[in-house]
Amino acid sequence: MCIISIIIHELGHFITASLLNLNVKNIDIFMFGGVTVLNEDLNLNIKKEIITLLMGPLTQVMFLLLVYVLFKNGLVTNTVFIILRKVNIFLLTFNLLPILPLDGGKLLNNILDLILPFDASHKITLVVSFIFLPCIFLFMNKLFSIFIFVFLLVKLIEEVKVHKYRLRKLLFEYKYKNYKFKKRILINKINEVKRNVGFYIYKDNIKLTERDI
Repeated sequence: MCIISIIIHELGHFITASLLNLNVKNIDIFMFGGVTVLNEDLNLNIKKEIITLLMGPLTQVMFLLLVYVLFKNGLVTNTVFIILRKVNIFLLTFNLLPILPLDGGKLLNNILDLILPFDASHKITLVVSFIFLPCIFLFMNKLFSIFIFVFLLVKLIEEVKVHKYRLRKLLFEYKYKNYKFKKRILINKINEVKRNVGFYIYKDNIKLTERDI
């Protein structure tokens, strides 16, 4: 039941990504969840990424509603419906926790990217992720909680390690990809760069664009 719900969830991500012409690198399925990995630039359109993230949980909700309709029409037993309802509510609540790399953490990061510099939004998301990480122990038995806690902790540590390279990668994308952004902002420091936004900076009274930087 759990694996079926996880597959339904990841199919929501995959189908939405395909419809939005996003490249899916791979889909990893675990016993407690899954991950749909996109093969896209860091400068991927934020709104497209948010829609793709939301469609996983929404597809799961639609699946649960379908099971409920089948149950009301006598096509699904009461036992099956109760199990699927418990499993899906658990997975939805767990997956929407603001912890990277869960959907909730990615969603928080993307929302922050809409209003904050790229570097700052990731730092805040990492801090929030570490704060909410102990909440894992509220969702499952102690032994399984420890396993999930360690797994997510390792993933968070990996995110911390690659943090300093993310901004450099974003800047390389500005240089080598022909981005055309409607909005352009003046920044004072490189770490004020934002996703999906062009920028310029003055250095020694010379105006430099993102490609120059």
